[in-house]
Amino acid sequence: MKAFTDLKPIPTLLSPKDLNSWKPIAKREEQQISAIILHSTDKKPSTEYLKLSLENGFFIHFLIDKKGEVYWDPSAFQNVYAASPGMDVVSLHIAYEGSQEQLLQNSIQSKRMETLVKELTESFAIPKSNYDIISQKGVFTHNQAKRRFGGFVDFSPCGGEKALERLLINIGGEYKEEDQWYQRYESGWVLKKENKQRLQETFFPTNGRGISKPEKVSLPSIESDVNGYPTEAYRVKYTFRGKIKPTCIVLHYTAISDYFQSLKTLENRNLTATLMVDKNGKAYQLVDSLEDRAAAATGTNDQCIQIEIIAKDTAELISQPEQTEKVKVLVLELAQKYKIPLNNEDIQSLSGIFSHTQAKKRWGGSIFLNAKDFDPGEEYMELILNSIGGKYFPESEWKNRSSLDWAILYKSFQP
Repeated sequence: MKAFTDLKPIPTLLSPKDLNSWKPIAKREEQQISAIILHSTDKKPSTEYLKLSLENGFFIHFLIDKKGEVYWDPSAFQNVYAASPGMDVVSLHIAYEGSQEQLLQNSIQSKRMETLVKELTESFAIPKSNYDIISQKGVFTHNQAKRRFGGFVDFSPCGGEKALERLLINIGGEYKEEDQWYQRYESGWVLKKENKQRLQETFFPTNGRGISKPEKVSLPSIESDVNGYPTEAYRVKYTFRGKIKPTCIVLHYTAISDYFQSLKTLENRNLTATLMVDKNGKAYQLVDSLEDRAAAATGTNDQCIQIEIIAKDTAELISQPEQTEKVKVLVLELAQKYKIPLNNEDIQSLSGIFSHTQAKKRWGGSIFLNAKDFDPGEEYMELILNSIGGKYFPESEWKNRSSLDWAILYKSFQP
C-alpha cells in the first residue's frame, strides 16, 4: 500500500466481544483478487456498522470514515469475508461511512477513497470499470453484485451508483449505467431486467392455442371441451421447452384480476404456467400436457407444475372461496398423481408445494423481488396446505433458510 502510510487496523474499532467473532470464512491467494465491491454504512456510524456486520456473519476489508481515516484488515489480501455472495472469494470489500449523498459532499473522504481504489486496481490489475460483473473483474457497487448474484437483505442502492460513477471517472476509469451492463437483459441475473420490445420481437411460439393439439385432460378438476381436450380459447401460446417429471407444485397469483389479460401478459413476456385458475373457480390447462416444461419460477421449472391463480393481490385471493376450493382440489389431484408431499419445508429438494415467493427467495430470477411476501402470499399458502391435510412451515422453519445460498437472505442486516 505505497500511497498509505497511516492505515489503521480495523480491530481498533471493535469491542473485545466482537473481536472474538471476527474471522474470515476462508483464505485465498492474492492472485485470486480481481474485483472491488463498494459498500456504504448509510445512517450508521462505523462502529455500529461493523458490529452489526459481525452479528450477521459478514465483514469487510477496508472502511473509510467521514474524517478520511482508512481502517483495514492487515490480512485483507489473504482473508475472504462473507459480504456479497457470489463475489466474496475474488473481492476486496470497501465501505465508506455515511450515505452516498454525504460522501459526494465530503471531499476529504472522497479523495481518500479514490486514492485507495486507484492503488488497489493498479496493484491487482483490476479493471477500472463496472461493465462486466459476470466476469467478476472490475469495480462494482454492492447493489450491482446483488442484482447479479443475489444475497439481498434489503433493496437499498448499497454502495451508491452516483458515488461509483464519480470515483471511476476520477481515477481514469469507465462507468456504465445499468442498461449498459454486460448482458443485463439476458438470463442469469437474480434480479432480472426485461426489454419488452425485445421480448415481443423474439417471441415465436411453437405450441399452444391455435398452434398445436393438446393431450386430453387427465384430471377431473380441469375444464375440457366436449371431446375431453383443454378448452382451446383459454390456452396460452408458448415456446416448447421440453418435458418434465413433476415432483413439486408452485403456486402463483397473477397480480391481474382478468383471465385473458393475464394470458396476454404471459405471452408478452414469453412465459407460461401449466395451469390457471379463474376467479369463478374454473381451472384451465394452458399447455399441451401437464408435463410440458413451464417458464414461471426460476429454479423450479425443470421439475415443478406451475399454477397461476387469478387475483390482483392476496386479499382478493382470500375473498374468492370458489377459486380457493378449486385450488385445493387441483393441488390434491396433482399431488396424488405425481406422489408430491403436501408441505413447503424444503424447496431446494424440489419436492413439495411451494409459493412463488419462496422460489424467488431461494433463486431469484424475477423482475419483482422487493415486495413483501405475496405471490400468492404465505397466508394463502398456509390456508391451502393446512386445509388439505398437509403441513405448512413458516419461513423461519424452511430448510437451510439461514444459508447464504438464498437470493434473499434471512438476515436483519448486511454491509
